[in-house]
Amino acid sequence: MPLFEFEYQFNYRPLFLETKSQRLLTPPLPVIEVTLFYNEVITTDFALIDSGSTFSVFTREIADEMRIEVVQGRVQRLSTLGGSLLAYEHEIEIEITPNIHYKTEVLFSEYPVPRNLLGHNGFFDHVAVALRSKFGLIYLNPET
Repeated sequence: MPLFEFEYQFNYRPLFLETKSQRLLTPPLPVIEVTLFYNEVITTDFALIDSGSTFSVFTREIADEMRIEVVQGRVQRLSTLGGSLLAYEHEIEIEITPNIHYKTEVLFSEYPVPRNLLGHNGFFDHVAVALRSKFGLIYLNPET
């Protein structure tokens, strides 16, 4: 069995979830800070590593902050536990560390979503990941 060595280690952290009526703090989850680049605009936010998500999805607020015309992207209809959701694909750059920096396609939701997600397309296809939930640890390497 091959052994994996990982260059980067992060701790799980709580995530703020906002609804119309309240702001909640989750238990620690596999959440990392990501920096997004689009044209000359750079922003930083947190995203949940979600191996059950096909796509990486970011909020409309981030798209607006980065001056991305959301509905001009390629439309995708997503099925979620809460129902269907329209999102639009755009090419951006993502940086997690200086050695994990890549161009990829991600989706931006047309309507509010509670959190940013790092899924198979846009994250797992670029980054080797190991999670140790019992210890609240995330291990990452650039995918070769």
